[in-house]
Amino acid sequence: MSEKPLIVHVLYRLDTGGMERMLVTQINHTLPHYRHAIICLEEYGALRSSLASDDVQCIALHKKPGKDWRCYVKLWRALRHLKPAIVHTYNFGALDMAPVAKLAGVRRVIHAERGRDAADPNGESRKYRRMRRWLLPFIDRYVTVSADLQSWLIRDVRIPPARVTWVPNGIDVALFDEARSARPKPRVLNTFAPVGSVLIGTVGRLDPVKDQLGLIEAFRRLCQQLPRWQERLRLVLVGEGPQRRVLEAKIASAGLATQVRLLGNRTDVAALLGEFDMFVLSSVAEGMPGAVLEAMASGLPVVATRVGGVGEVVVDGATGTLVEPGNPGTLALALRSYVEDESLRRQHGDAGRQRVEQHFSLAAMLAGYTSLYDEVLARRDYASSRASIGFAERRER
Repeated sequence: MSEKPLIVHVLYRLDTGGMERMLVTQINHTLPHYRHAIICLEEYGALRSSLASDDVQCIALHKKPGKDWRCYVKLWRALRHLKPAIVHTYNFGALDMAPVAKLAGVRRVIHAERGRDAADPNGESRKYRRMRRWLLPFIDRYVTVSADLQSWLIRDVRIPPARVTWVPNGIDVALFDEARSARPKPRVLNTFAPVGSVLIGTVGRLDPVKDQLGLIEAFRRLCQQLPRWQERLRLVLVGEGPQRRVLEAKIASAGLATQVRLLGNRTDVAALLGEFDMFVLSSVAEGMPGAVLEAMASGLPVVATRVGGVGEVVVDGATGTLVEPGNPGTLALALRSYVEDESLRRQHGDAGRQRVEQHFSLAAMLAGYTSLYDEVLARRDYASSRASIGFAERRER
């Protein structure tokens, strides 16, 4: 049996969302010092194949909608078998698994708050706040991806400050160097968006919380405002999810079938970002979206809604433009400023790349989780465990 501590991550699905991609990145880069396993409450999801090692065990519990008591039993049995040092649960959907972990004999439980859903975008639900507070005895540490979520847990949910840790998302900016330099030479989307087009893009699951319906409406208004640009304007949405049919119907009813494309899940996101002229995020709630970090690393200006931790990443007027959520009119106006001013696109895109390099590196994120796990485990070899981020630091140099 390996002496490395086992961390079991519990989440709904390992889909191609920002949270899931950050988790896979974290696991892949900390394998030298931790063992990892993933328990999906429903199904595995598309990102299972992105795990770097076959030693990362994945278990699907096939949870049914609503309260599925058999799922709790399955989780208890799985944890009794795995005997993890830490169970790390993700978002509200997995919060009630913390007591199950304790009943299974797990001594340390961490719960991640990485964002909110469309049903409670501002975290105002008293029921959900009470549940987070009531389950505190079963949770050793809350961890958030943004200062906004950290403040909310402390101020509104009333979690003791010492029990809340903030670890911002981070990415390996070097992965986006090639795509950034290739942007003037479209490749993947050359047929849909030929040279001379202005390509607006977004990446995220097709879900009401992302408000892609509002984005498509904003794009429709943009085309109306700029009739001489209309034939050159293009919008692509990368990602998959339950709103696909609704979005397809909106595109058809708006007469945008030749200008808007849903690309589904893709494995070439970096290459696609390299072809965008600007990135847009229309969410009504967010934690700290990794897709925005990737867009900025690709040298793109970002038009985004002022929600959650987005304002901690995008500097309004410097690396992009922030607008209020749920307002297609203001979103269209913000997009228009970049459509009409190529130099502004370059200026804000370059500033965004520099900001990600300085403040949201992969090495910093890995150091944050390494510190968190070692503190919770109370390991004495904390200093040596930080070597797990060494190769990431070398790459970024």
